[in-house]
Amino acid sequence: MSEKPEIRPSTTATGRALGFERGVVVVLGLLALLCGALALVVGMGWLGTYRGQRPVLDPLLVQWWRSFPQFATAAAIVLGLLLVVVGIWWAARALRPETRPDLRMEDGTTGRLLVSASALADAVQADAESVTGVKRVRVRMAGDVRRPNLRLTLWLHEGTSVRHVWEELDEKVLSHARRALETEVLPTAIRLELDRAPRQRVR
Repeated sequence: MSEKPEIRPSTTATGRALGFERGVVVVLGLLALLCGALALVVGMGWLGTYRGQRPVLDPLLVQWWRSFPQFATAAAIVLGLLLVVVGIWWAARALRPETRPDLRMEDGTTGRLLVSASALADAVQADAESVTGVKRVRVRMAGDVRRPNLRLTLWLHEGTSVRHVWEELDEKVLSHARRALETEVLPTAIRLELDRAPRQRVR
């Protein structure tokens, strides 16, 4: 008798990770805060009265700009184009659809067998819809070819036992998916939505 796979809390996110975007925003926010604090300290004269009365642009920098206008203009154009490219890359990365990897089941001299992400998601969805108490299911594949994972969202009928749904889901749905993929580990994030009882108007 095969041992039942151990169930551990999954670190698979239920939505797309935004760690990179949030990290960049935090860094830019901290830099802006430091620049603002430095400007406030200098303007208040805490670093010397003369330093606080100097213009924002250093006179030496202004004089150099006027002495080499062509080079300064070219440098400004290059910097502007660089910022535009970085902005477009960042926007494209943030708006890019999340990858849904196809799974390679067999790759040998006789041929290659691939299981599409949509086919696997449909199969898991069909199994999950047969679980007692489940009203509606949404399944998505995520990750990459080497580390695929599942994301399940289940809408349950009112009064459904979440514990029974979880046990039946693991026994009928996830175990079936693991056997079909011939793997012992398939990270899965599950989100449960419970129906609310309809409000009754008191007369």
